[in-house]
Amino acid sequence: MEIVDKLNNKRQYLGKTSERSQKVLGEYKQSAHTWIMNSDGKFLMQKRSPSKKIFPNMWSQTGGGVDSGETPLEGALRECKEELGIDILPDNIELVLSFRRKYDFVDVWLAKQDINLENLVLQKEEVADVKWCSVDEIRTMLKTGELASSIDIYFDMFINLLSYDF
Repeated sequence: MEIVDKLNNKRQYLGKTSERSQKVLGEYKQSAHTWIMNSDGKFLMQKRSPSKKIFPNMWSQTGGGVDSGETPLEGALRECKEELGIDILPDNIELVLSFRRKYDFVDVWLAKQDINLENLVLQKEEVADVKWCSVDEIRTMLKTGELASSIDIYFDMFINLLSYDF
């Protein structure tokens, strides 16, 4: 059971926690989406496990909920470790975009790090497969319905905000 801090619409802590799946209008949790980009400008995409309730067998970025007591950065780094078995160096990650959805605030992070796919340790409950994809490949996956739809609302803005000075 994942416990998260609850925030108001100004992103201020309400001083209470809940189970991650609990949804109450006017109360928000925090989520972290981490895009890992290599020196070739490709992004590490992960295929969600077929047992996932939301977006099973679909491609996505690394991410998840920020646990109670964590900062969004700590949550982003933890999710990379849990789902992929990798340590992202704190100097290699930056916040690119933040927005609010109906029940959460989403922080979109960019980690610039070369990673050998053979060295990944996939969390089987979360991740079925991984691959490196170009921006064009990701856009094609969006069009063909292979990508989790949670990415649709911000992907173009995210790409436009990036500077490729790796």
